[in-house]
Amino acid sequence: MLARLLTFLVAIGFSAVLMAQTGHPAKGSWSGYLTPEGSQQVRTRLLINAHNGELSGDVNPGRNAVAFSSADLDAPNWGLVIKAPMPEGELVLTGTLSNLGSWTNRKYIGTYTLGNQQGKFEFTLN
Repeated sequence: MLARLLTFLVAIGFSAVLMAQTGHPAKGSWSGYLTPEGSQQVRTRLLINAHNGELSGDVNPGRNAVAFSSADLDAPNWGLVIKAPMPEGELVLTGTLSNLGSWTNRKYIGTYTLGNQQGKFEFTLN
């Protein structure tokens, strides 16, 4: 009887660990391409942080990083709009997060404007 009780308690303990959340779905390092209309793709990285439900981050983290001026999430639709003041003009990424249950194939896909340039983008969570 004691062995059954201990097995039951261990099973409950493991189920709590399995149900734990891992963090905000947008948080992390993302890499992908900006694809301007009629031009070559530009490799870009995003570093998105989440703290108390607020998103922040950088475009191309490193010594040439540009901090987001805003990052707004439409949680019911998983829409995400990121703005950053790049040297070429304001970068506005308007897209949707998808494959939220996947750690290997989570995507942020949409359209962007950079100054007077427009195009599409696709980022994958690293």
